[in-house]
Amino acid sequence: MEHLDFGKKLIEVRKQKGLTQSEVAEKCNVTIRTIQRIESGAVAPRSSTIKIISESLDFEFFETPNQHSTLKSHTLLWYVKDLFNFKTNAMKKISILSVCLLLVIFTFSSLFTSKAQSATPQNNTKDITKNELQTTVENDSTPYDFSKVYDKYEIREYFVIVVKNNKFGITKRNGKVIIPCEYHRLNVEGNYVLTLKNNRRGLMTMDGKTIIPCEFDEFEVEGNLVATRRNNKLGLMNLDGKTIVPCEYDDFEIENNFVFTLKNNKRGLMNLDGKTIIPCEFDEFEIESGFVFVLKNSKKGLMNLDGETIIPCEYHKFQVENNFVLVSKYNKHGLMNLEGETIIPCEYDTLKIEGYLAIVTKNGKTEQIRI
Repeated sequence: MEHLDFGKKLIEVRKQKGLTQSEVAEKCNVTIRTIQRIESGAVAPRSSTIKIISESLDFEFFETPNQHSTLKSHTLLWYVKDLFNFKTNAMKKISILSVCLLLVIFTFSSLFTSKAQSATPQNNTKDITKNELQTTVENDSTPYDFSKVYDKYEIREYFVIVVKNNKFGITKRNGKVIIPCEYHRLNVEGNYVLTLKNNRRGLMTMDGKTIIPCEFDEFEVEGNLVATRRNNKLGLMNLDGKTIVPCEYDDFEIENNFVFTLKNNKRGLMNLDGKTIIPCEFDEFEIESGFVFVLKNSKKGLMNLDGETIIPCEYHKFQVENNFVLVSKYNKHGLMNLEGETIIPCEYDTLKIEGYLAIVTKNGKTEQIRI
């Protein structure tokens, strides 16, 4: 099951437990927007987010794939049995079986040839005991005896994992140290090395360059970004080791070039360059047409994507219409523009726009104001 399927599972569990999206968000300490986007399939949640929600709602998402393993096995068995059923497509099936038989004969022939060659004595090798790994590295101009320096070692294609005093490191095949034996555990994934020291995780390159020091409880690489966790706070770094979002947020969500942040149940906005556009001061906000509609203490306001306040959070509701903003405060209505300038003060009982005119009423009297 892909992470996107988690949204369907979340809807199912939430409805079984009789919970609203708001109640789920509160139990999981995430935003209601996160729950809405996961359920709609608009975003694939991180593994850490899936774990938090699953534990909070008392269900195990990652067990689901195993439930289908039996079905997959039966399907494969059915195909094998059908291959030997010559009542249908006999010639086609005989052709397939003939090709398979030839492949098996060729494989065994190659295997026996390889064993015969390996049994031929070589002048530049030595006997290896059952519990000893090879210490002479073939194809190197200068063989290196790892057993004289390290307690254990494992020779890979282009490097050697070495152990000394129960600490792990990496060397080249000629013995040159790439990563010193300082780590309690390490794991090579592609061009990167995931390191563990004193129960803290880090990331290095295969050249021995430290990208992320061993300072984090866990992290997850997603493309060119690394989501980090330390002391139950989340952050974000890139694969150059630059901190984009410091580890001080309860949750965050990446959308396009923006990072929606959550701290102490307040929302904020950053970009992927690490710049804070909107601090975590608002209860809710939504980006639309290059503007940010914000809510704070049940009052609405408007900001731009440079973080500048256009309309302060002091209105009960407003509506953007063309280049104007109809605002309401204490059941009185007014009009502003998208530069934040007041065109009509908030003192009218009703207000509507017709072309270049604003039709307003006040104390039972109607008038027209050109805008």
